[in-house]
Amino acid sequence: MAGPRENSSDPVYAGTIVQEFFQEVTEYAIFLLDSNGNVASWNEGAERIKGYERDEILGTHFSVFYLDDSDSDAPERALSLAERDGSYEEKGWRVRKDGSQIWAQVTIRALYDESGTLNGFAEIVRDITETRDYQEQLERSRDRLERTEQLADVGGWELNFEPRAISVTDGARQLLDVPNEEELTIRDVVAFVHDDDRELLEDAVERARQSGESFNVELRIITAKGRKRWVQLRGEAVEGTDTVRGAVRDISARKEHEERLMVLNRVLRHNLRNNLNVVTGYANKLQNDLEELEHASMADGDLTHLLDVFDDLSETTAGIRSELAALTQTVSAVDEFETQSAVRMTERIIENAEDLMSTGEKARAFEQVMENEVEQRAIPVHDTLSQLQTTYQRKHPHSEINVVGGEAQIFGDQGSLRLALDELVHNAIVHNDRESPTVELATRRVSTERVVITVKDDGPGIPETEQEILKQGKETALTHGSGMGLWTVHWVVTQLGGDVSITSRDTGGSTVAVLLPAPPKIGA
Repeated sequence: MAGPRENSSDPVYAGTIVQEFFQEVTEYAIFLLDSNGNVASWNEGAERIKGYERDEILGTHFSVFYLDDSDSDAPERALSLAERDGSYEEKGWRVRKDGSQIWAQVTIRALYDESGTLNGFAEIVRDITETRDYQEQLERSRDRLERTEQLADVGGWELNFEPRAISVTDGARQLLDVPNEEELTIRDVVAFVHDDDRELLEDAVERARQSGESFNVELRIITAKGRKRWVQLRGEAVEGTDTVRGAVRDISARKEHEERLMVLNRVLRHNLRNNLNVVTGYANKLQNDLEELEHASMADGDLTHLLDVFDDLSETTAGIRSELAALTQTVSAVDEFETQSAVRMTERIIENAEDLMSTGEKARAFEQVMENEVEQRAIPVHDTLSQLQTTYQRKHPHSEINVVGGEAQIFGDQGSLRLALDELVHNAIVHNDRESPTVELATRRVSTERVVITVKDDGPGIPETEQEILKQGKETALTHGSGMGLWTVHWVVTQLGGDVSITSRDTGGSTVAVLLPAPPKIGA
């Protein structure tokens, strides 16, 4: 137990303080301690909160209110701090007479007489157990809401027109890639909406505000990290206020699935049908020619008969002319059947059949990558580029494939990266009209968050319709891509959180740039 305490340089007079405590604070436990911490007075609030009668607690050291397993120096430290600073406050667990525990808000004030001598302390205790329980319940509810928002990719928002302000939940911030501590204005939030969809959003909100009509719209956003997302926005006006509120949900996966189904349907209806028409046409033509040849070959029996006719002088001249005509027809049919034409038709059949197989293989590879659940991690880009260089140099020995750049890494999965880059390298070589195509594969880190991978070629360039597929992933009835390949690139890069851009080279050919996320910093 501490001995006599030194006087404070800033005295507080006990009489005034004690009177204020008892007059203004009636729901608190208020009691006095002597300079050593022993209970010197006890009020009804203290009796109710602590559970001790006045006679049984007077003279007892106030450490009896602390938990047995708490810091044994805590009571003395509280008095020392109160003496040094004039007062001490804390929240913590305290124990009642019956052993039950309360969460208490505690204030200890040092009391001095007019000469500045320490007389003791006044302690004020408020039981805030219910408040703490309520706050913990709110926190648990908030945590459940946040976890639900994260699992469901949803968020909430509220738009006030007077004053003009917007508030969003953590789930909505997550969809926008915005930190929780960042303040957002209405202008900030609208700026995330795709330019082509802002009018749709503004009209829906204004109708809700003016007529109370609820809305449900789907639109695109560009997040703070540059990622493109489709979201479903629901909203309604709050009756009696100038407020519109609602929820936002990420529907990118559904939109991408719909887009994939649309393209796969187009491939089945358009590409496969065209290939099969070519195969069927050439097969029928080849079959007809072979049947004519077979018919002509069957006339060989007429040659034998014609020889018999020459031996039989009893045959008429007209009969001889008839047999000679049959021989001429046979020779003509054999002559008209061109071997080279048959070879060309056979080659076209094989070529279209291989296209069908290639389309099926690309669809299967794409499905495997898109459907498989993979853990994203740091992937060295140079390794993938080197593997592609080896593969395509062996397949196309007449081509020149160079890999340049450092050891940049992207954040994703190996299968997706390989699938997208494989298609770009394949196109750069097989669609090149030069005898010896040249392809350059490069990578570099353009910022702390992004890595760019480029595929340069010296070919004829990528058609505009195909460029739209790579850049926008958008298809209309007038702009169909030729197959699965470039759609695969767009979808995979988008899934990895990246973008694709295309530029024409001054020396001829194209440069396709794939911008992908870099691995996050450890601890970020």
